[in-house]
Amino acid sequence: MNYEAIKQILDKFNITSLSQLEEQLEYYINALDPHYDDCGDDPIDKDCTNANCYEDFFLPDCRKLIEIYNKYFKKDIANRKHFIEYLVEYTNTKQSSIENYLYCRSCNQQIRRGTQASLKIPNSEFKTDFCKNLAIKFDYKSLFETDYTSIKQFLNKEHKITSETFIPKYSENKEDAMIKDEEKKLFDIVHTSKEQFQENLKNEENLTGSEQYLFNLALYAFERGLTDEAMMLLERVVKISQEYLKKTEFLQLKAKLLSNQQKDKEAITILKELISDNKSNIDAETYNLLAASIKRDAFNEYEKYSDEKALIEKLNEAKDIYYSVYNLNKDYYPALNYIYLQFMLTHINDDDLDSVINEAKTIWSKTNHKITDWWSFISNVEFLILVGKYEDAKKELNNHFDELDKDEITEFNISSTLRQLTLYYDYFCKDQALEDIIKYIGDINKKI
Repeated sequence: MNYEAIKQILDKFNITSLSQLEEQLEYYINALDPHYDDCGDDPIDKDCTNANCYEDFFLPDCRKLIEIYNKYFKKDIANRKHFIEYLVEYTNTKQSSIENYLYCRSCNQQIRRGTQASLKIPNSEFKTDFCKNLAIKFDYKSLFETDYTSIKQFLNKEHKITSETFIPKYSENKEDAMIKDEEKKLFDIVHTSKEQFQENLKNEENLTGSEQYLFNLALYAFERGLTDEAMMLLERVVKISQEYLKKTEFLQLKAKLLSNQQKDKEAITILKELISDNKSNIDAETYNLLAASIKRDAFNEYEKYSDEKALIEKLNEAKDIYYSVYNLNKDYYPALNYIYLQFMLTHINDDDLDSVINEAKTIWSKTNHKITDWWSFISNVEFLILVGKYEDAKKELNNHFDELDKDEITEFNISSTLRQLTLYYDYFCKDQALEDIIKYIGDINKKI
């Protein structure tokens, strides 16, 4: 299948992540179980010739999803034999029937009522499509060469973003979405070098548009490290729409910019007000941002006044917030930051490090962590560093960085990671191995 066909079927089932793809396949596998009874004409019945029944079970789509999954994500299926074994195990279908299907035997066979079909999926259109792609699908040399770790990475690699396929970072709803001309204009301005992007933002014509357009510009500017430009764009957004002052995404971005400008107290005020106004809606992102600002403010204040008691108090406040979010969603991000703060407080209080290491390992094992992008990749490296597995951390950096989609790694990603590790190094862990890793990450800019 070409990119457009793959994208179409993924969009059809709203599949945007590898876990969602796996969940969809699990649903199909359950539907194919012989004990599954949801319609009168069960497609598992050998005598069933009702094509509509097959359509109800979405079997042609299921086969296509299996093809996508196995070709691009399932490395342990390396040839046709393994693929047959996989289908036998998970579809509860006879091996002979699967072989007939996969080897395209009896492609023109007429399905007759009362006759056991050698092809289990009597859908002529799909069979034709399958046969057309059979040679490509089982080209043993090229099959499974790329082990994609996310749907987004796969789509980006298989088909470079153009003005036609470009999707803005933020689009509130269809009614308020940017018009196509604005989306193309946004694409032209942001999909370039940082220097050219900065130049583009000096052109007044590029700063004219809807509030949605300007807000997207601000998001891209922030991610490229253009904080002054991002703040200027937010001010323009408010001039067009005062309603934006109340939007969660707007306030979150403003808090990030203020924190980046070392105005964490202002950021904390905004985030606490946002939480107070939305008490019934627990927003993990806002709580995570609040904890991060409290932590940064704690160290800024300590630099000025050397008040260790105040430092401990604020770090504990941030730690408790992160732990609450982790308990809520088992996400790796608050878990990692909770672990960071536990280690920091342990160093300050000179407590037993072994018990903290054991707790960290337990918490990390319970998170939803799976490497799909820069954040999930580097968080695993940071975790290994914290628990003292420096060699494993270095191996992760050396072995897996090249697999990441470099287009998705921004200057903000790298600077945030370096800031966190440098903070830990400066205050708590003057280890040569940690210093080496920080320098290694600092050189990553040259590879992007």
